[in-house]
Amino acid sequence: MEPDPTTLDQDALETRAQSSTPPLRMIEQATAGYDMFDRHRLLVRWVLANDGFFHPDVQIAFSQSKGFHAVVAEGQSLPSGTRITSCPMPITLSVLNALDVAPFSSRGTRFPDSFLRTQASRPESLQTFFLMEQLLLGDQSWWAPYIATLPTVEDVSQSQFEEEADRLWLEGTNLKGAFSAQTSRWKDMYRQGMGQLKQLHWANAVNGAYTWPRFRWAAAIFGSRSFTSQVLDDTLPADKARLQYRRDSDPHDLVTLFSHRFGVLLPLMDLLNHKPGAKVEWQARYSFVGLQILEPYESGQELCNNYGPRDNEGLLLAYGFTIQDNPFDHVVISIRVPQGSPLAGARTWKPDTRSDPERRCFIFNHQHPQSTSARSLETSIFSFDLLDSVSLLCANERELQTMYARKQTLISYCLGENPKFEDGRIILATISQLLTDCTERANRLRASHPAAKDPDVTPSSPKQKNASIYRDSQLTIVQTAVALCKYVLKSATTEDPDADILAKLRQEMPNSIIRNLQSLVSRHDRLTHPHELLTSTAILAMLPSSLSTCLQKYLSEVENNLQRICNWEKDTSINLDKSRLAVILSALYGEYAHGVKLPHRISEWLQQLVEWYPPDNESWAYVPAPGPWAPGDEPPAELMSLLAARAAISPRMPAESNVKRWLRPERVCWGWNVMEEEMVRVPASVLAPNDTEAESGLPSSSILIYWRRY
Repeated sequence: MEPDPTTLDQDALETRAQSSTPPLRMIEQATAGYDMFDRHRLLVRWVLANDGFFHPDVQIAFSQSKGFHAVVAEGQSLPSGTRITSCPMPITLSVLNALDVAPFSSRGTRFPDSFLRTQASRPESLQTFFLMEQLLLGDQSWWAPYIATLPTVEDVSQSQFEEEADRLWLEGTNLKGAFSAQTSRWKDMYRQGMGQLKQLHWANAVNGAYTWPRFRWAAAIFGSRSFTSQVLDDTLPADKARLQYRRDSDPHDLVTLFSHRFGVLLPLMDLLNHKPGAKVEWQARYSFVGLQILEPYESGQELCNNYGPRDNEGLLLAYGFTIQDNPFDHVVISIRVPQGSPLAGARTWKPDTRSDPERRCFIFNHQHPQSTSARSLETSIFSFDLLDSVSLLCANERELQTMYARKQTLISYCLGENPKFEDGRIILATISQLLTDCTERANRLRASHPAAKDPDVTPSSPKQKNASIYRDSQLTIVQTAVALCKYVLKSATTEDPDADILAKLRQEMPNSIIRNLQSLVSRHDRLTHPHELLTSTAILAMLPSSLSTCLQKYLSEVENNLQRICNWEKDTSINLDKSRLAVILSALYGEYAHGVKLPHRISEWLQQLVEWYPPDNESWAYVPAPGPWAPGDEPPAELMSLLAARAAISPRMPAESNVKRWLRPERVCWGWNVMEEEMVRVPASVLAPNDTEAESGLPSSSILIYWRRY
């Protein structure tokens, strides 16, 4: 509890009335003069008068940061298992009241039947109009004691991110679009409902009382204070309602309504603030819903509810607050599914049991339960669906054919009880793509921060402070993802000890991000292995010196010719990495096929490559004709440049030399096609962190080849 909060002494509020009474009419004024707790005092009396409960050792308190909340009364303590409060069914408010579903009464507010029929399929809209009507009824509403304690229409209007100064704090985040989408959805409900009610001559729709600010207020109240209808499932009134509507064959399908869930307002129970990890238990009894604590509380401690594992994005959108260092925080990643793509095809297969029902993709906070329980470092902060989706976008033809044959993705197949990949190319390609995407997202968050334009700017209101907490957490999560991806890829391109890799990353990233990475590395084993991604230089270093020296000589000649050809054709898109690797593969296969003894790792991998990509198969060794070509049949321009560069040095090759074998056109084309399949495009910052990045903020890339370790 904050220092010296204002509290409400309950007096004798635990004394219950003997019968249910209408609000405000038969309840006497609690005090002679008004104070800030007058309305909450009346609310408690109303709840008690209708067979609700509020523990006598609990006080209502107020502070600027927490608003109205509940604390343990001074000098008291509450043991585990104590029921704090309960809400009786007659005072709950939901779409059931709007439909007048007995025993959930509408309390005299009965919309026209045709309006109820058309709105029954949109419970969110119907209950919003119903609550707006109760607001306009004022003291005449059954729920007046409750509505009087809610934020006002002005409060809700001021909490919206409509001013430019407020929206600046959402720039570059998902929430800017989410707030717009929410407002659009609410406006759509408002327009459609108003159109129907005006045609039906409903008074408050015709006379202009149903304003947009009031509708938004009602929608925001349900969005921020309601509980899921699941809390009603085991209560007798809910059973009676479902039974009656099945018997009467009413057009309102309550079975469907309950199965799809809807929001329910529980007066007084919504007073408790949210605290991640708070141990509470919901009690659904015959005619009430209660909340009990499952841990002891001492004098002055704030009593909290637990809304579940809510991230800051959801909390800010629905409730208007955030939590510093929220362990349940995550970043939502949207992935487009192009029609006819491998990703679209995979979505038709039987889903993995680990897949999200809506295929949503997340990057988790490194302390998120999903992260702490992960089986490997590479999967520790990326959700299953994110890895699965990105892996399909990165898959080569061989990997796709394997997946099509199994009707199962490689991520699904390989991440079983004992995660193990037949080869690690796809996971490294996935991590590399995630590094590119996360780097772009981190750059966007930094560039769009208000301080990027004005270093002196600071949040000037509670909502801006909450937005700042949210966006800072999003950046931390994404930066941690960047660090993890770089760590995995750096390890895959070197045999340096882990400590050396972390030391290099420490020069590039904030200490807080490195601490997050160290926590992940110490907690999880790895799927990938050191030195599985090789540059042309790394492959040459593995060869006997005589072979390496000779190969480097002709690689240099090919590259010089390529650069001349590119200058003639004014082609700046040539990637020397690809050409080097194609020539090296061609040469190594030439030696392997000729019986030359090569290092074990190279021989074993070449044997696997020959099995996957037979060099005598025209599909892999086809040499394109010089052209011209029909539109759509053009071979890769880089390959044609490589063949031209090879042809330029052909006259100087010894007639029966190994070089002649290395640079046969069909072998070069085979090497090119194998390289295209087995390559992994890695951001250049992984290999050379001091390289300057493109003006767009996206790092340039290097092409490496996956070379399995045996």
